[in-house]
Amino acid sequence: MAKNVLLLRGVCAFVFFLSLLRNGYAQSPTNLTSNVALVAPSQTDFAPSAFFSSTAQIVAAFNAARRAEETQLGLPTNSLGNLSLPANYATFSANDRALFLINQERIARSGLVYPGTTAVLGLPMEAVESALVNTAQTHASYLVANNVFSHTGSGGSTPSTRVGNTYPANCQTGMGYSENIYVACSSSATTPTFLVEQAIFNWLYRDSANSWGHRKAMLIQNDDIYLAPPPNTLRGYVNDHGSASSEGFLGIGIASTTVGAYSASCSGSFAGHVVVMNIADPTADASCTFSTSDALPVHLLHFSGVSREDKAVLGWSTNWEDNNLGFDVLKSRDAKAFEKIGFVQGNGTRSETNTYSWTDAEVIAGETYYYRLRQIDANGRTELSKIIAVPIESANRDRYLFPNPSADGRFTLVAADSEQLTVKLVNTAGMELPVRTLANAASMNVIPGQLLPPGLYWVKVQDANGRVQKVLRLLVGH
Repeated sequence: MAKNVLLLRGVCAFVFFLSLLRNGYAQSPTNLTSNVALVAPSQTDFAPSAFFSSTAQIVAAFNAARRAEETQLGLPTNSLGNLSLPANYATFSANDRALFLINQERIARSGLVYPGTTAVLGLPMEAVESALVNTAQTHASYLVANNVFSHTGSGGSTPSTRVGNTYPANCQTGMGYSENIYVACSSSATTPTFLVEQAIFNWLYRDSANSWGHRKAMLIQNDDIYLAPPPNTLRGYVNDHGSASSEGFLGIGIASTTVGAYSASCSGSFAGHVVVMNIADPTADASCTFSTSDALPVHLLHFSGVSREDKAVLGWSTNWEDNNLGFDVLKSRDAKAFEKIGFVQGNGTRSETNTYSWTDAEVIAGETYYYRLRQIDANGRTELSKIIAVPIESANRDRYLFPNPSADGRFTLVAADSEQLTVKLVNTAGMELPVRTLANAASMNVIPGQLLPPGLYWVKVQDANGRVQKVLRLLVGH
């Protein structure tokens, strides 16, 4: 594999097959046109022995890179949003920090249409998996112990064989990407505190010498947009494990050498610090067991808001909670200054999907309001959600779906009248999908009869005589 080794960094991504042919059907982001430069010291530029030294530096660097990406690829200004880190981010393990940061970058691109693509899925990875961590750590340790910088490991192993040997064959799906490696050189043998953040930044925003292979491995969804159409496409994640709102496992390994002991990539007066990232796609096989973790006390599946009957109706859901005290609901007129307008009780510790809602009646038709959640756990830790905008419509709607987008395909049809209605759920191929319905006075809860892959669906609302009254659009997993 080719590599790019400078005084401070060396990067290499592994792929089974690489081509620069584009297509427009896959839902992954486009490559950058050039590497992103940073401003030292506020953002840092990784000069000799310079690393991220604070969470403020990390935030400044990644937000500057997002603005640069918007400019390079012609995206709307601020369409990638701004990165924010939990107050206790620095206390997370390197693996948990990597999962959080990579997922924030994946989610930030959700719904955007890049040059040559359809809307990006933006689906986050599910969790850190301990067996995959061991695989990544073993290769990182091998590289420093043998003074090499390569995807070839012990006994001539490749990334695909190492990840393939991590789990039984029935427990994983083959992927076109499986490993990123990175090396930084410094005058100290002490592993830099935020080394993994430096690796992630370079993989995402400074990878032109490697045809952006690292960026693809970190952001890929279903397919690689730079390859010919199937069957020649590099496969991404097949969303068939766990919640429909996430897919994929992550494992990070880190190893450092003493000064002068890593001549493969660093000069005699520098020590080498290696990061290995492995990714894997678990299957839905019920016989497979995994050991997973996520640093945050709550895994928020989705957070959205709509205008209904001259009110702002907010909805969100989680697929697990750990000592979750609840959620402060925050509101703003300018997306900058937020005030607390309410609190919703959490469910403590749960491993199943939980759904929440809040209605804000203190709004004015024609205005746009901004909302975010502040999750609070039993130990007092807090975590802020993304910011959503809710334009308040002046006219009421007679029928609508909520939540929409839906994290897992379940939704409620709300109708202004008491007419007897039925619904049909149809995918974009025109195939009707089975559903189970529970009707109330002015609403109907709809539960799909199967796991729905993320994407667009149509909901046909019919009257008692089978006549279609309305066709509504439903987004799943976004």
